[in-house]
Amino acid sequence: MRLRRATRYRFLALTAVLALVLAACGDGRDDDDSSAGGGDDNGESEDGAGDGFEIDTVNCGVDPGTVEITGGTIKFGTSLPQSGTYAAFSSILRGQQAYIDYLNAEKGGVDIGGTKYQIELVAKDDAYAAEQTFSNVQSLVDDDDVFGLFNVVGTKNNLAIRDYVNETCVPNLLAATGSPAWGNPEYPWLLGTFLVPYPLEMVAFVDYLENQKADATIAVLRADDDFGQSYSETLKALIADTELTIVDEQGYDPETGEVASQVTSLAATNADAFVLGATLLACPTALNEVAASGWQPITYMSGTCTSKTLMTIAGASGDAVLSVTPLMDPNDPQWADNDAMVLYKEKVAQYAPADTDVGNGIVAYGWTAAAALEELLSRVEDPTRLGVMQAARTLSDVSGIGLQLPDSTWSVGEDDWFLGENFDLVQYVAADGFFMVAGERLDLPGETEEITPENLING
Repeated sequence: MRLRRATRYRFLALTAVLALVLAACGDGRDDDDSSAGGGDDNGESEDGAGDGFEIDTVNCGVDPGTVEITGGTIKFGTSLPQSGTYAAFSSILRGQQAYIDYLNAEKGGVDIGGTKYQIELVAKDDAYAAEQTFSNVQSLVDDDDVFGLFNVVGTKNNLAIRDYVNETCVPNLLAATGSPAWGNPEYPWLLGTFLVPYPLEMVAFVDYLENQKADATIAVLRADDDFGQSYSETLKALIADTELTIVDEQGYDPETGEVASQVTSLAATNADAFVLGATLLACPTALNEVAASGWQPITYMSGTCTSKTLMTIAGASGDAVLSVTPLMDPNDPQWADNDAMVLYKEKVAQYAPADTDVGNGIVAYGWTAAAALEELLSRVEDPTRLGVMQAARTLSDVSGIGLQLPDSTWSVGEDDWFLGENFDLVQYVAADGFFMVAGERLDLPGETEEITPENLING
């Protein structure tokens, strides 16, 4: 059903965007002179996987085709919050470091063009402050001499470094954010992760509402930043030609995460549905505030909050909350005997700090991100920065890695730069403590750009 409705979503997005006096989606990638496809002699396909795909290196400070992996180790750098309000994201590091340690110790490292390399990860704390992310990344490149960046956390944080990354032509692989901005063809040195693109989360929820209550009123709480904007603007575009209506929208300061007054205002509308475009502690806080108010809307919560830690804080207030995931939930008993899940739990227990919770979805995400890095690197033919980025830009048919959903496939290509377009709609069961699959698998290749207002991609 969702696939049959793809054409309709294209129409809705285009009409809404035109109404906002914005250009139609997607025409930037058809230009032969785009940054992703213009190329020069350094971007020949025989030097890196890519079926003729090229990256323009004319403006690179150093020719990335000459920066090679040296010795027996490939060093990556990452920046993420390990302190402050968003310190819970540090569990990503536990998961990905556990996978890297397992890979190095038990598989001899990653095979790149027939040679095994150990992976070294240098992690710096940015407390989720974009200016610190920028400083960290400069230090990682200039002082730590990393080959590339991996899984840098946060939308605003990756926006803060993308010009620098583009100028230095350092691969920024699997950025930990579902922002649609990673589809901008002017920034070919950044590849987003498999997190569900935030606009596609809204596709899933609008589809759900049209089946359950086609004339629903909607209240929106969103972070006052690019992350929150992705939810609200796409939602407005998607419902423009439906009977669904937004009756109120409230923003909150992501630096503080305080949402009580905003939820009070939204609850006063008694809207049928509630969209929670928030992250980390703002999610359970908002859910608890909703429950305390007596408001009982159909609630959708950002996929960034599908963590055991956060949902434990929400408790009964999180019951029946809808979200999305591209991964198996470690707490769902249906996956208990899955080979990938068994391996994950065994190796995290072996290689991560003793107090690491294998049921934490944030740890599971980190583990799978590192597995995705191994898969990407294994497809590199030319062990240079350019060769690695060309392989990243043509990564296709990825399946069976980490805790990726069974029968799921992730791909990017020259005309579609979003990996996480294959995912499940899920609903939280508070009594059992896990997210239960709530519908058919959503497989929406190419849909992110089609339904996203262009300013969110190219702005």
